Amino acid sequence: MKKMNIKNISFFLFILIPLTIWSQDDWSLSKDSEGIKIWVRNYENSRYKEYRAVTSIKTTLDKVMQELLTAPRYNHNCEDGVSHLVKVSDNKDYIFYVKNDFPWPMTDRDVVSKLKLNKISNNRVELSISSASTEVPEVKNTLRVQELVGHWLLEEKNGYVQVTQQLYVNPEGTLPSFITNSLLVLGPFRTFKNLKSTLENLNS
Repeated sequence: MKKMNIKNISFFLFILIPLTIWSQDDWSLSKDSEGIKIWVRNYENSRYKEYRAVTSIKTTLDKVMQELLTAPRYNHNCEDGVSHLVKVSDNKDYIFYVKNDFPWPMTDRDVVSKLKLNKISNNRVELSISSASTEVPEVKNTLRVQELVGHWLLEEKNGYVQVTQQLYVNPEGTLPSFITNSLLVLGPFRTFKNLKSTLENLNS
C-alpha cells in the first residue's frame, strides 16, 4: 500500500504558537462527521480564518509520530502538493518544503515549515509548526508563504490517540478570502480522514 503523506495539504486550505488553552466560545463548529470535528474562528486582524481539527484514532503515539514525520527527501523538482523533508537539524527540528501549482491567472505558492517536537509527558506530545522561509532558496514565479502558525497535539489513552491540529496560514498575494475560508474545512477533513484510515488499517 502506498504510504499516505499527511503533510500533502494545500497550505491555503487549512500545516508558531505555544500550546494554548483557547476559549471554546471563540470557535464555531463547522463539521462533525466520521469521528472528525473541525472548528473555525477569526484570527486576530487577518481576513483569513484559522481552524482546529480533532479526531481519535485506534493506534499508538509512535505510529502517529512516524506518519507525521516521514516524507520523501527534498529535491529541486519536487512533486506538486507533496511535502518533502529538507533536513533534520542538530536539535531535532524537522524542516519541510511543499509547492502547490495553481491554474492561471493565480500564482504558484510554496511554503517552508519547521516542525519542533515537545514531549510534554510519556503519552502527550506537541509538534509546533512555524515558518522557516529562509531554509530553501526562493523559486522563480512562486510566492513564498511567510506567515504560518500552529501545532499538532497528540494524546494517547486507553489504546487510542487523540489527534488535534490547529493552524493559521496567510496564503500571501491576492487570493480572495471568501475562497480560502469557504474551503478551510475541506483540506483538514480529508487529511484527518486519510490519517485515520492509514493508521487503523495498519492494525487490521
